[in-house]
Amino acid sequence: MTKILLRPRAIAGLAAAPEEHRWEIKAALDALERGSFSPHTEKLGGTARGHRTRVGRWRILFVFRNGEIEIADIFLKKGRSDYRRRMRR
Repeated sequence: MTKILLRPRAIAGLAAAPEEHRWEIKAALDALERGSFSPHTEKLGGTARGHRTRVGRWRILFVFRNGEIEIADIFLKKGRSDYRRRMRR
């Protein structure tokens, strides 16, 4: 089981999600914690360790660090530039 760390921006993104999507996002986070990655998980181009997983239109950006998964952001995807801009923060 891998330890999950949530950045403040990810916590705010989870809180902003509607109730029905929040359950799906939490289930995806639990799956990441268990080490079972969704087929919708991809490596982000332009980053060394950045990945994203998709939950409907919602995205979970995360980074592998020292055997832990750090959740950088949880957001509703609107455009192509969302990933690079959000990983920098």
